[in-house]
Amino acid sequence: MKKSLTLLMSLCFLISCERKEPNFSKEMIEKLAIEDKVDGSVLPSVYTFVDLYVLTNNKEVHLSNNNELLFFYKEYYSKTIKSFEEFLNAVLNKEFVLDKGLFKNPAYLRSFKLNQKTETEYSDLGFDKFLKKYSKSSKRKNEIELNKSNLKANEYLTVVYLLFINRYDVSSDCYLGIDYIRKREDSFKLSYK
Repeated sequence: MKKSLTLLMSLCFLISCERKEPNFSKEMIEKLAIEDKVDGSVLPSVYTFVDLYVLTNNKEVHLSNNNELLFFYKEYYSKTIKSFEEFLNAVLNKEFVLDKGLFKNPAYLRSFKLNQKTETEYSDLGFDKFLKKYSKSSKRKNEIELNKSNLKANEYLTVVYLLFINRYDVSSDCYLGIDYIRKREDSFKLSYK
């Protein structure tokens, strides 16, 4: 009896300690953290196209990119966090919260509060049904699109953020007006050099 109780407790401990896959792998963080330099000038990363979402201390989500985050790192966090890579890992994988006061400049990308109705729907449906509701097949082979017909204007950023935290990226084709949904690992498999 004692052995089976110990075995049961050990099994429960192992299940409860299951490690959740990070939002961004180590390799993805390394790619985002690359700074190309030519004649001492830092060039924009080839991964600037990837929208990144970070949390702020006023319970908002801030839409950003790696260049903006590099600026914030160098300006405000480089004395307390050893490297830009560690900073990216903290803000993208560990829910490190940024000070909303840093986003005063109107040139920064936007911040928003999550739409409560959409969050509730996400919780009720689960991710797979949520993805199915807000996506549709594309004319492009092996691609899916964001189904904007199911969205109200104030729901768009929340839907895209909920896809983001589930390792999906949304990229916009401004010419066609189509938003494509892509698994994050597929976004980082693309070659840009």
